[in-house]
Amino acid sequence: MAKSPLKDKDFVPDDESLKKILGNRWPRYQETLKKLKERKLYPEMYWYGPSSGWAPRFCIGEVTVCGVYLAQNPLMGLVGVGDKVGAYLDKDEELTARARALYEMTPKKGPLRWIEAQLATRGDLAAFLSLVDGKLRALAAEGIRPSDGPPPPRIRRKDPGPKKEPGKPGRKPSKQPKPEAKPLQIGPPKKFTPEVITAAGRG
Repeated sequence: MAKSPLKDKDFVPDDESLKKILGNRWPRYQETLKKLKERKLYPEMYWYGPSSGWAPRFCIGEVTVCGVYLAQNPLMGLVGVGDKVGAYLDKDEELTARARALYEMTPKKGPLRWIEAQLATRGDLAAFLSLVDGKLRALAAEGIRPSDGPPPPRIRRKDPGPKKEPGKPGRKPSKQPKPEAKPLQIGPPKKFTPEVITAAGRG
């Protein structure tokens, strides 16, 4: 099976290329985007790493609300839940039964619970959106709400820097400033060799 272009870090995904890559998954992706835009959440392309590749995440400022993995078939929704949001979801009575089942059956990995929801059917999408709504309610209780301003740029790439040419050394370290205070001398000064110390009657 050929490697997906989405797993190439140098690839720049846009709507035209995504439509070709996703094929019959494109309509479900568009439906998911539409539902999230109704919640004032807009896609920002993000490099998730070599295993997941390029995929959109949806943020409020610096807080990531959810993401959608594109390299998988079917598409996969992702919601990260930490302790604060989890405390709200534990008591949230508006979660659908399917969304609560996904939440409760997902174990924590480190400080977060990474809830993955397939988006193959309308029911799958509804469960994912219920989790997103629950997280939005929890964030709103903490004073974090979507902005009414314009959506962020569709593509935000971290500049990986210039490629290293074969055989070419990396960048030279920047020159360190001289310390203001003279460091403490550990042991005798270098000029005091064992012969000098012994001659002085201290050996």
